[in-house]
Amino acid sequence: MSFSENLAAFRSAHPAVETIELFMVDLNGIQRGKLVPVAALDKLAAGTMRMPCSSLALSIFGGDTEGVGLAIERGDPDGVLRPVAGSLAALPWAPGRGQIQVQVAELDGGPAPYDPREVLARVARRAAGIELSPVMALEIEFYLIDAERPCPPVNPVAGGRMESAQIYDMTTSAAFAPMIERICAAAHALGAPAEGAIAEFGPGQFEINLGHVSDALRAADHMVALKRAIRGVARSSGMDATFMPKPYGDMAGSGMHLHLSLKDREGQNVFSGEDETPNLAARHALSGMLGSMGDCMLIFAPSANAYRRLMPGSYAPIVAAWGTDNRGTALRMPEVSGKGARIEHRTGGAEANPYLLTAAVLAGALAGLEATMDPPPPVTGEAGAGDGEGLPLSWQQAIACFAQSEFVADWLGADLQRIYAEMKRQERGVLLSQVPETEYAAYLRTL
Repeated sequence: MSFSENLAAFRSAHPAVETIELFMVDLNGIQRGKLVPVAALDKLAAGTMRMPCSSLALSIFGGDTEGVGLAIERGDPDGVLRPVAGSLAALPWAPGRGQIQVQVAELDGGPAPYDPREVLARVARRAAGIELSPVMALEIEFYLIDAERPCPPVNPVAGGRMESAQIYDMTTSAAFAPMIERICAAAHALGAPAEGAIAEFGPGQFEINLGHVSDALRAADHMVALKRAIRGVARSSGMDATFMPKPYGDMAGSGMHLHLSLKDREGQNVFSGEDETPNLAARHALSGMLGSMGDCMLIFAPSANAYRRLMPGSYAPIVAAWGTDNRGTALRMPEVSGKGARIEHRTGGAEANPYLLTAAVLAGALAGLEATMDPPPPVTGEAGAGDGEGLPLSWQQAIACFAQSEFVADWLGADLQRIYAEMKRQERGVLLSQVPETEYAAYLRTL
């Protein structure tokens, strides 16, 4: 069905929708766009709706990334907006409003090479070129927070602000069940197969899993939709949600994990072995994913806050190591045989761009299959120094590794590498120029 046909069906099914949230996902993973009347989607269908190409590379603060040649240096030209299939939907938490996701293409019709969704599409095409089909699912941890200040919410049943750990606590789950059910229902309405939630360690922290799909782009699209559902429902319920990887210094961090398997042209899982150890294909993929992890750390941990999450004892990896059903390693194989044989990538923070994270993980696996190298031995227990190659645990180091990586240039693209590295250099520079209140408290009148 064409987009015009989908649009006609949508209007018929949702006559009360008058306004559309039209958005694209920029390199930071931020959803940027505009509110348009539903009638304006006729322009989108005709290919005449535009936004500046530089919108894809705006800084976290909303300014241009200087020195990369995308904005005023070339006149800040418009790009053509293309609808993302399956993203046109009514918003359950906002009556009378709908949404559609778009991509920004160059005026000549070609995809912008630094568009994060296009970066993933290129990696997926390389998988298809060797007759492999990725099967993927993402999951995310997040905090529900107070609507006005950075602290846990009030328990909607028991009252009182939440303070203590709540891992798997059914009383907490029951208290927040109506909101979590609304989030999952909203995710489904936006096309994302949310599969339930658990209460995580931190007060007000939850995890929601998505179902596996045989399409890398769709898997990342689902995470975009899920994050919209989480934040939209939370705000409409008098709370808010944050995907900061470490919103509280003394509480658990939030990650975005990805489960990956690969099917061959007969539809068989190439990671499925016959015994209790990973087969040859799985070992090669593990090797590639471990070998590229440090180079891609800037994708997995793209913010200053991300490096607060990466510390011993936190279930967040500090070395590139793997294990079978071991949550203390960067890569985990929950199952090694049958349809469920897969690799779980546990390095990414909740704020990571889903398209870039998925592209980096898939590219690492494909590079490993291409190189046919074995990984180091599996680790039992929490991986620490000596169990694998140390990951960049500072933002500056991650930027440097990313900027000079041959793997990134080859698999993710030189344009993406150049623009993303410069964006993060500038973001880091801005934050370093700001003196936080904690430093004033510690030093201003004591030194």
